[in-house]
Amino acid sequence: MNDVLNDALLLTETNPVPFFAGNGKSLDYLKSNESLVPACQRIGDAGKYQKLLMDPDLSEYIIGRIVVNERDTVLPAVIEKTHLPREDAETLFRYVIHGSFAVNRAHNFVKDEKWPHDVQMLNEFAEAGYERLSRK
Repeated sequence: MNDVLNDALLLTETNPVPFFAGNGKSLDYLKSNESLVPACQRIGDAGKYQKLLMDPDLSEYIIGRIVVNERDTVLPAVIEKTHLPREDAETLFRYVIHGSFAVNRAHNFVKDEKWPHDVQMLNEFAEAGYERLSRK
């Protein structure tokens, strides 16, 4: 099951700028450089995996796989960016993962015309929050 999810979620792709890719990036840039988008937002257009991703009984397991895969990269980046303690950064991390998954679910895991707009908007929203927290 984990191998199937790794493939469906593109968890094996590298993500050099976790959670911060949307800041200042155009929609066209995000469309053509999708490996820069966090894993929880790359999962649209999974085709053969859409039924799996839409299964509400598997949602927590799938989100858990994303968390496990991304935690070691993303948490240090959030801590560095916000200067928050690890426990608070973990809360933000889980919030972003769950929220991104919910938005992808609303799109039925299809990267329709509105998907890049939503990803960019959510990334800008998160970035503004990270910047605000870093000034405390």
